[in-house]
Amino acid sequence: MTAYVPAYRVCMVREGSVRMTERPALRAPDDAGRFFLEFYRQRHPDLDREAFAVACLDVRCRVIACETVCTGCLSATLVHPREVFTLAVLHKAAAIAVAHNHPSGDAEPSTDDIRLTQRLAAAGVLMGVDVLDHIVVGDGTWVSLKQRGHLLR
Repeated sequence: MTAYVPAYRVCMVREGSVRMTERPALRAPDDAGRFFLEFYRQRHPDLDREAFAVACLDVRCRVIACETVCTGCLSATLVHPREVFTLAVLHKAAAIAVAHNHPSGDAEPSTDDIRLTQRLAAAGVLMGVDVLDHIVVGDGTWVSLKQRGHLLR
């Protein structure tokens, strides 16, 4: 009996873009907050559920790609490091910044948000990809978990 193992080629398909005046660098929480506010305004203007996005960064912290990796329900989204870091690996990112929205409009992070941030940071150490920040987006506002002390980098 002969067994066959399938062979695959991995490729990325561009699904759109976010218009910016210049290619942003996310070196500080304010940079990341402004970037993700604009990302959600352009890509998800009427989003009524949580969506988790990943911005892949080069060694100078410039955005090379940004994608929504999972969408959940009104009050939660199931995020796994596997989905988050797949995008980073495909883009050969040196670092990532992540974000999700709160459809309620209140950008205050939950306990689950803090736990996820710490889990992603630990996975990033194993992967060799720094997690620079986790931004929670509300109605025209944002909160940085790095500024709140939940990321040590």
